[in-house]
Amino acid sequence: MPEAFEVAVVGAGPAGAWCAHQLAAAGVAVTLIDGSHPREKPCGGGVTARALALVGDRAPGRAMMIDTASFGYGGRSAVVPLTGPGIPPRLEVFSRRVFDERLLQRAAAAGASVLSERVTAIERQGPLWRLDTRNGSVSARWIVGADGANSLVRRRVAQTFARPDLSIACGYYVHGATSSRIDIEFVARPAGYVWSFPRRDHLAIGIGAQADESTTPALMAIVDDWIRTHLGRLEGRRERYSWPIPSLTAASLERETGAGDGWLLCGDAAGLVDPITREGIFFAIQSGAFAAESLLAGGDPARTYRERLRATIYPELLHAARLKSRFFRPAFVSLLIHALQRSDRVGAVMADLVAGEQPYHSLRARLLRTCEFGLLWDLLRLQRT
Repeated sequence: MPEAFEVAVVGAGPAGAWCAHQLAAAGVAVTLIDGSHPREKPCGGGVTARALALVGDRAPGRAMMIDTASFGYGGRSAVVPLTGPGIPPRLEVFSRRVFDERLLQRAAAAGASVLSERVTAIERQGPLWRLDTRNGSVSARWIVGADGANSLVRRRVAQTFARPDLSIACGYYVHGATSSRIDIEFVARPAGYVWSFPRRDHLAIGIGAQADESTTPALMAIVDDWIRTHLGRLEGRRERYSWPIPSLTAASLERETGAGDGWLLCGDAAGLVDPITREGIFFAIQSGAFAAESLLAGGDPARTYRERLRATIYPELLHAARLKSRFFRPAFVSLLIHALQRSDRVGAVMADLVAGEQPYHSLRARLLRTCEFGLLWDLLRLQRT
């Protein structure tokens, strides 16, 4: 007979590891199944202060404290401070190998059973789920899918993401170079941006764009061009990466439920990624916490979880999805860079946006309130277009 648990969490990234930690700490018999650790994940690795606050801990060592962010477009750029006197860093960059491993260790220390296997099949057997691996199987009353954009759990319980709901993230880890600044270069076609996030001994440089608007080779060419233009000839080794990231349209977000009979989806598996920035670590941890809280509350965990998502995460993602087509327009990006060059107050808004502290639903109103008078007319004109 398969070993039995109350909850099986598939995927030990931030969403799954934190969900398993919270459940185990409350005394629930939970197994955390993931055969990929330790691993580096294709990701910039930027973790905001609000994400770190959720887990009440910092990953040990080797984080880069980011003090500035550079925004560029069409040959122009502006540098925005992310910290200052009496203001702690709002963004730190981690190796995902370090950050995710720390959360996995905390889940195990709290009492979660960690199974270093890949789930190969999932089957509903009456009130239980049976999860098979190459070396055996386990059963559980509830299954939590936290296994990323290509989630096996999602394929079993819901529809997979359509291509227009996915982004391609690809680029390089460029060894032998680093910085204390992040660089963001907006790209008109395909709509998106190149990023450079520093780590202790390398840069994570990449680009994100909708999967139905470009291809990996075309995007890699943009990254190569950015490196040549901004970094010149690099002697360090380049390690290539590519990965799909959910980037849901407003219509798709409206249809999402995130939970059903005996199952919950968290993080990327639930499509909980900012459609504009493609940042998902905060939403992964938050949704993992919500899933655990819903399961611990009793009653109808699926309904409770859906209500939590609808009250908190989905509204923010919906605002971003509706703003996205206008956000990347050349006219708006040009105006934004020009405003950043002229106004420290606009820079403060962008710093909060990068740090995840500025919600989209009040972004335009805050820009209008805080701009210098000379920018007011331009922003009002943009609002009407």
